[in-house]
Amino acid sequence: MTLFDLTDAVAHPDHTVTITWSDSVVGVLDFLPIIDRGGWFTPLRDGDYFASTMIMLPGGAGLTWPEEIDYTADFLRQLAFPQGLTGRD
Repeated sequence: MTLFDLTDAVAHPDHTVTITWSDSVVGVLDFLPIIDRGGWFTPLRDGDYFASTMIMLPGGAGLTWPEEIDYTADFLRQLAFPQGLTGRD
């Protein structure tokens, strides 16, 4: 069970994703530090490929890219707001 689902996610060629969660909170995540680890992430270095191949999982459970690179909605929330949401928690 997730605390938050995704209601919208838009990938951009600069390796960021603008995400909206089910409580209407919006955040922008930069995936380039993850992609720069190499390995399975290497194909995502191409910004257009990164943006065009991202898929929101059914029910807003998270995001996925080819090679089964998956992130849950709750994990993405933690990445976007590691200190929590000031004034909203």
